Amino acid sequence: MWKMFLPIMLLIVCLAGCRKQDIRTVVVAVPSLKNPACAQLIQDAFMRQPGIKAIKPDFQLHTLTVTYDSMVIARKNIEFTIAGAGFDANDIRAPTNAVAALPAACK
Repeated sequence: MWKMFLPIMLLIVCLAGCRKQDIRTVVVAVPSLKNPACAQLIQDAFMRQPGIKAIKPDFQLHTLTVTYDSMVIARKNIEFTIAGAGFDANDIRAPTNAVAALPAACK
């Protein structure tokens, strides 16, 4: 009985904790990233996205540095999430209705 139980337990433990990760960092140009309120809107959009590890805004360079697990989310998904929040991201344009919904300080 124990001879069968031990390999099964090892398999369960490995499946639960052995998921492969590929942590990457990307810098995304966000021209309308002007202040912490704008950054918060983007961070709120990322709360619905799995795989995001950290987001660091740079208001002088108008960029976001995003650390993410590429096994969970792709770089283009990051850009589209930012665009969906109303901000252009690299070459991805934000939808006009999302831009219109932004507060004046973020347009």
